[in-house]
This record gives sequence, C-alpha cells and structure tokens, in this order.
Amino acid sequence: MKQSYLLGAVLVLTSLTLMSCAKSDQNDEQSSSSISSIAQVEKNSSNSSSKKSKSKASQETKRVGSPEFGYIDIPSKWIKFFDAKVEGLIQYTDGSAYNIVTMNAVSKAEAEVADGETFNAETIAQHVAYNWSQKDNIEKMWGSKSTVSGIEAFQINIILKSGQLANTLVFQKDDKVYILSIEGDKETINDFLENMKDTWSLDEKNSNAKI
Repeated sequence: MKQSYLLGAVLVLTSLTLMSCAKSDQNDEQSSSSISSIAQVEKNSSNSSSKKSKSKASQETKRVGSPEFGYIDIPSKWIKFFDAKVEGLIQYTDGSAYNIVTMNAVSKAEAEVADGETFNAETIAQHVAYNWSQKDNIEKMWGSKSTVSGIEAFQINIILKSGQLANTLVFQKDDKVYILSIEGDKETINDFLENMKDTWSLDEKNSNAKI
C-alpha cells in the first residue's frame, strides 16, 4: 500500500515535540519564509494511473470525522484509509491510495510548544512548513492565506517531484489547532479543497455544504 506523503507533515504535530528554544529562532525564520512566500504556480497534473475524481456537483456525499477533529463532507464512495505505521488520524481515500484526505487536531499540551513560542495556527503551520522543507521529494512549496468555514487559515501548497499535489490547511478554533490535508491529482484537489473548506465544522450533522 502506498504511504501517504502528508503523514510526515501531519505527524510532526502528534508524535514530535516542537523545536526547542535553542533552535526556535532559526527554524521559525526558515519556516516563516516558507509559509509566507506566496507564489502562483501552474503545473500540469501527473499522467499517473490514479483515478480521476468526478465533479463534486454530481456526487453524493457523506459526513465523516470525530468530535476531536471536526467533520467534513466527502464523496460517499470514499473509504477509510489505514496506514499500519500511523495511529490517531482520520483518513479517507477514493480507493486509489493516491487521493487521500487526512484530518487531525492538536492542543497546546499535545504540541508541547517550547518556551517563548505562542501556541496558535501560525506557529503550527510554520513547523509543518519547515518539516516539509526538509524533504527531498519537494519540487515546489508556497504558503497562502485562506479560510475554513469563516475561520482564518494558513494554507501550505505542495508540488511533489512525482507530480502529486498536496494542500494542508491549519487553523485554530477555541483551544485547538486543526489540520486538514488533501493529496492527490489536480482534478481531485480542485474538487475537494474548496468543499473541505466550506463543510468543516464541529457539528456532526450539519455543514455549510452547497452540494
């Protein structure tokens, strides 16, 4: 089974302590540059054998998630994705193991923010971006601002050397920072990303979906 490339970025929030104070200034400077550098990148999607997603307008959806991570609407045919090396995340795939959505969240205690750091979405996004920047399979990475259900979010955009695309949304609600990630082909990303932004909430039954 193909391993999700986004796991490295997401797991930094659940299995690693954030950078120590000694490294904080240097790493924050580097990661801040990654998340704040906004560039418009166009790239043809990979001619991979991955399945193309259908237009979301023609799809039935179901609501998935948990009280801990929140809920989003996804195509009803998507199924749970499991990786033996990972626990504690919610992941779904269209069956290709190429197009994958990942949900996660972290509290201040879980993040173990170093002294001198502020626990918020920007700090977490900077560390996710820094973690990504250390990988050798990245062709291009840039940051942008967005919203998730009206909440300000930091968006990390990735193009892998394989041609696969990845987007991670990091945002804060109350005392937790939430992380939504989608990776896959261009068509699936285009269909899925905006829907994910529009439908996330802590309400299991209701969303802002217009599908």
